[in-house]
Amino acid sequence: MFTIARPLALLLALSVSLDAAALSLRSEKRADGATVLVLSNAPAAARPPQLNEDPAVRAALVDFIGYATGSYTLDGSLIVSQILDALDSEFTIFEEGVPAGRTMLTAMDDGNHGDERAALLLDEKGQLIAVGLVNGHCTVKSRTETLSCNPGPETVLTIFQAKGAKKSDADPMIVWSKQLPPLVAYWAESEDPETRAKAQKIGSVEYITTDPKKPSWTTSQLPSDLPKAMLPLLPTNSFLSGVGADGFYISPGIKGSPMEGEFDQIDGRPMHEFEVMLHTYMPFADVLRFYKQHAKGAELQANDEKARVDGVAGGGTYKIDIRDKEDEGTAITFTAWRKEV
Repeated sequence: MFTIARPLALLLALSVSLDAAALSLRSEKRADGATVLVLSNAPAAARPPQLNEDPAVRAALVDFIGYATGSYTLDGSLIVSQILDALDSEFTIFEEGVPAGRTMLTAMDDGNHGDERAALLLDEKGQLIAVGLVNGHCTVKSRTETLSCNPGPETVLTIFQAKGAKKSDADPMIVWSKQLPPLVAYWAESEDPETRAKAQKIGSVEYITTDPKKPSWTTSQLPSDLPKAMLPLLPTNSFLSGVGADGFYISPGIKGSPMEGEFDQIDGRPMHEFEVMLHTYMPFADVLRFYKQHAKGAELQANDEKARVDGVAGGGTYKIDIRDKEDEGTAITFTAWRKEV
C-alpha cells in the first residue's frame, strides 16, 4: 500500500491555503516498504517540481485507481494519466472545509490555466481517500472529429473513492472545485455578458467507485492465435494501447492502420505477425525485473533508457522493446511470429 504522510508539526503551521513556495515535498521509502510523500517546513527548491513529477504520487494514484480507463479530459484514456495531466503545477494545500487531521493537495494543468485541475484528499495516516478531477467529459465521437468537451457551464467534478467510502468524506472537494483559478475566475467575472456566460462553472458532481485490482484488459482483446505460452510475457498491470495482427492493427481507434516492419528488416527477419503495445506505471527497473523472471532463456540487453528481450515460446519467436518514458511511465512493445525466425 502506498501512503502519503507529513510531520505532525506541519499541522500547526498551515493557514487556509499554502503553496509550494512555503513548503518542500519529497518522497521516501520507509522500512515497511511503503512509499510516502513528506511535506515539511524545509526550504523549497528554487523551482519546485510539478506535483505530477513525483514518482510516489503516480504510484499512489495507480494503487488507488488502477489501470481503469475513462473519458474525462481525454477520450478513453487511462484515468491515472488524465489526473496526472491535471496535477501539472506546483502543489497547494487547501484547508477550507477539510476536517482536522486530513490534508488536501491540489494542483492544476497550467497549460489550460486550470480549466482542468485535481485534488488528492488524505486521511490522518496520509493515505488517499478521494481524488477529485475537474473536467469536461471529453470524447472523440469519430476518427474524423477532434476532442469535444462539455461547455464551460457544464463542467463536471468527478470524485473517485474506494468501495464503501462515504460521499460526504469528499465534501471539501466540492468547496475546492468552485474556487476558480485566477484566469478562469477573471473570465467568470468579465463585464462582457457573453464571456461570462461561457465561463466555467461546476454544473454537476459525480462519484466513481474505484476498483484498482480489476485488470484493464483481457486476453479476448488479443489475436486468438497468439501462442498461449507468450501470454505471461504481457504484464496485466498495464494499459493496452494497441494490438495488431498480420499487417494491420485491430484495436479501436487505430483499426485498419498498417503495422510497420522497418526494424524487422534491420534484424534480417520477416515482418512480425503479432504486435501488442502496453503502457505501465511500473518503474523501468521493475519492468526489467519482471522480464528477468518471466522470459526464461531469453536474451536481455539493456541500458538506462531502453531494453530489448529476444526469446522463443510456444514454437514462435518474440521480441520485446522496453522504453523508459520517465514521468509517463514505461512503454512496452511486444512483437512475435508464429514460428521461430
